[in-house]
Amino acid sequence: MNDGGYMAISPLNPEIIVYTGNVYDAAYFVGVSHSSDGGAYWEHDTIGLGTRGWAVAFDATDTNRVYVGGDSAYSYPCLLISTDCGTTWTQSRDGLTGVVNVLITIPGNGGLVYAGTSTGLFISNDAGATWEPTALTGSVRTLVYDPVYPQGMFAGTYGYGVHYSTDGGTTWDQMSDGLTCNKVLSLALRAGPENTIYAGTEGGSVFKMTTAAGLAAGTPIASRRSPISITPNPCRELANVGLASSVLSPRTSLSIYDASGRLARTLEVNTSSFALRTSDLGPGAYFVRLTSGRDTHSVRLVVLK
Repeated sequence: MNDGGYMAISPLNPEIIVYTGNVYDAAYFVGVSHSSDGGAYWEHDTIGLGTRGWAVAFDATDTNRVYVGGDSAYSYPCLLISTDCGTTWTQSRDGLTGVVNVLITIPGNGGLVYAGTSTGLFISNDAGATWEPTALTGSVRTLVYDPVYPQGMFAGTYGYGVHYSTDGGTTWDQMSDGLTCNKVLSLALRAGPENTIYAGTEGGSVFKMTTAAGLAAGTPIASRRSPISITPNPCRELANVGLASSVLSPRTSLSIYDASGRLARTLEVNTSSFALRTSDLGPGAYFVRLTSGRDTHSVRLVVLK
């Protein structure tokens, strides 16, 4: 490959890696490389579409489904989808506009894909078949989400700083206080009692902030309280789960994902408190996600030996 590109590791199988970039031979073509053994061996393909590849993401629940984004003729969007881990590709850009700069998916939410383009942020709920624009416009260059509260998202834009959403990307507010350059090229998030967000800007400057310091008091993301409580946490073999009564509904369920996003267990929930056996999960960090109707809430759980 000549230039550009991005790499993604499957959240369901870390041995599977896909890289996309650009191949130039009198014209630009999408180059895709994939490995199924952790990078020891790579297979290379050039997709002759006159398109450049800039972004790649795996589906959150189907490791064979891969999304590649880029541009065609430097301005038209390109969205390629593979359902066989890169062996074959189809085009799908219904509703998209602009160059696709970044693609992300959320662990446990199969078919949900976010695309940051040169004209704004778009969301697909049908695995990339169709796209809907959000309220965030302008060139979106980078996206991250809160792993404990996936509806909390952060977007870096080229010329308009950093924005945040507390409803999964439907609405957005700016949070650029302290930035001396609003051309944000990369974001990283370190989760904790207070999230630390790092922003890399054009010119080489890196800024950081915590949600408590960077967001006005009383905003949902600064003052949120999860309706899920787990004690003790960390736990050994058994934990007690408590749920706020407001989140219980006939369609309430609890799902547990490991740190790679792999689903470990799903439980139907019909009571506000119950014991959760963790002895079969193995030691490590997990995300416990409560789904009630259309609402989701997540907390981090640490299981000890």
